[in-house]
Amino acid sequence: MDIGSIESGKIMVKVLTTNEVSLTILPKMNLIGKVKYPGAKAKRAKGEHGLSVLIKVNDGEKTQNILFDMGGLAETITENCKQFDINLNDVENMILSHGHFDHWGSLLKVVPLLKEGCEFYLNPLCYEQFFIAVKKSGEKVPAAKLATALKEEKDQFAMSTKLPLLSKPMVTNLTNEYGVRLIETNEPVKLYDGIITSGEIELTDKKESTPGVYIMKSRKDFIEHTFRDETSVYINVKDEGLVIITGCGHCGVVNTIKHAQKITGIDKIYAVIGGFHEEWNSEKVIEEKVSYIEKLNPTIVSGMHCTGFNFNKIMARHPSHTIGVTGTEFHL
Repeated sequence: MDIGSIESGKIMVKVLTTNEVSLTILPKMNLIGKVKYPGAKAKRAKGEHGLSVLIKVNDGEKTQNILFDMGGLAETITENCKQFDINLNDVENMILSHGHFDHWGSLLKVVPLLKEGCEFYLNPLCYEQFFIAVKKSGEKVPAAKLATALKEEKDQFAMSTKLPLLSKPMVTNLTNEYGVRLIETNEPVKLYDGIITSGEIELTDKKESTPGVYIMKSRKDFIEHTFRDETSVYINVKDEGLVIITGCGHCGVVNTIKHAQKITGIDKIYAVIGGFHEEWNSEKVIEEKVSYIEKLNPTIVSGMHCTGFNFNKIMARHPSHTIGVTGTEFHL
């Protein structure tokens, strides 16, 4: 797929909300000018369990604002936008990365602030009912046996809960009310010259997808969740390579990168930014993923939200690694 490209220096990715806030963090010397932290502007900014980033294109007389996710149920995005002088009415495209509440939780607050005609893209599988069930032992429970295990081995689960549901009627009514154009698709979409959505992400390695998450059809009927609802954003920066932006990376950060390379025909990776969902993985598994990214030798790697401490600890040995907090800007 020929996605075109954008000249270096015309893209800014700003973190509107993630799990951490910091006033004092400074960029590494090798990333000065490419990574900017909010400093004193973060004094009233808020963090939450969720993620939202704004992709801003300044292309001569043209501008394009793309909102990727809306953050979680704490609805910090709207307060943070005020703090950082971001007007959501300037957004032309909004993308939902997947159907978990920590990415669509502020939907009711955000949609009324969007301009009429703004395009809202999501995979229709985002409307499924999701369920998390993680055993204390780390053992994976087959979907067909989950209902029985939850009943007979309840005390053996560290976590077992139904996630808040993204209601299709609610989304439809809300977008109709405010004149936002709802586009449900699992195919890649070109948003701007050099910027596309991933469409359904191919699982080159099925073992890389996040374990312990299921689709709940009824109290006794579960199926394996392979995150066919997940969408990432890919940006081709001319002469620099691909920028990979993920919501949670449930399909696996390696799968997500390989999918980008496959559908764009571009092998060079410039930046990987977003949630990588490595917080449940062992250091051995994380080491394998970090080694893969190191071989690609990107300029920027910033794992936020659900990435986890261990991934950032190991990835920190590579010069591309940087911390992402609420208000961080990546100038690409």
